[in-house]
Amino acid sequence: MQRPPPSKGPCAPDRRSALADRCKFWRCKPPLYIGYDAGVPRVETLGERIRRLRQNRGMSLAKVSGGDFSRAFLNQVELGRSQPSTRVLRVIAGRLGTEVDYLLEGRLPAIERELALEKARVLVARGHARRALASLATVVESFEWPLGTDARLCQAEALTMLGREAEAAELLSAEKPVIAAQHDNYRLQRLRSLQKGGGPPNGDGDLESAAHAHLRLADKAQRAANSHDALEHYRAARVLLEVRARSGK
Repeated sequence: MQRPPPSKGPCAPDRRSALADRCKFWRCKPPLYIGYDAGVPRVETLGERIRRLRQNRGMSLAKVSGGDFSRAFLNQVELGRSQPSTRVLRVIAGRLGTEVDYLLEGRLPAIERELALEKARVLVARGHARRALASLATVVESFEWPLGTDARLCQAEALTMLGREAEAAELLSAEKPVIAAQHDNYRLQRLRSLQKGGGPPNGDGDLESAAHAHLRLADKAQRAANSHDALEHYRAARVLLEVRARSGK
């Protein structure tokens, strides 16, 4: 009985030739789907994130590396050619004043983001605008409401303190529609106050009226089931009332 001719396997000469021709074609003309996601924003890499934070803080490679690893190694990490260990990442994060989670994922844990913002607010209140901007570096790009907006309002106030009014004005103009879309009158008043060169609105100026203004806003936020803002205003009112009690005013 005659056997049927063997089927051509994957390595048959004509198949190899066809594959070679296809490879030549794609080398010259890449497939259309390669550029299909060209409009999607590119995700920042670990190395790029480290370099951005380092440069924002005005730190050299030597200052970040210290005696724990070489400048050359850190440079390779920033270029994406070397992968740091967990221990080295902790050192880098500590020197840059951030968290390992942020270096790896580009996002701080919620409590760390809030702490970064509150620290910046305190620094602005004490007149340390440059340090405030450094603290805000990890949160000003956030789209989380209201944290991102609060961070950018604080950033605008710090920029104004440094005489960079044009940058502050541009930032506030961009943030205004974001706040308006949320129908947040308190933040809108704060933005307008900053545009006029003033600080956050605090009632008619004395501690008690400022505290009561925060309490009214806290009650309103709580009725609207906005726990985040309610907590913020209750805290502000508590601090003002404690200061008033101690000062006797």
